[in-house]
Amino acid sequence: MGLSGVNILNSMGANGCVYVNDTVARTNGTDGFTAIQFTEDSVLGAITGKMDDSADLITDATVFGQGQVIYCPATSVTLASGACILYKG
Repeated sequence: MGLSGVNILNSMGANGCVYVNDTVARTNGTDGFTAIQFTEDSVLGAITGKMDDSADLITDATVFGQGQVIYCPATSVTLASGACILYKG
C-alpha cells in the first residue's frame, strides 16, 4: 500500500479515534488528529494545528452541524459545546 493509501486510512480512523463531549482540551502526542467529525451541533473552543485564521473561527463561535467533518491536522482540540469524534493521526 502506498503512502496515499495510508493517509486515507488514517483519516478514516485506522489509528483510532476518541469521542469527546466535554470542554477539556484533547491532544494525541506528536501524532495529533487528522479530522474532527461533529456528532451534534457543536462550537470549537480552541484548535491548534495547520489551519489559517483558526482564531477567527473561534472568535466567531462558528456552529458546526451534526455530521460535518473538518479535515485539518491538529495537535490540540477543545470544544466550547457539543460533541465530536477526533480521528487520531
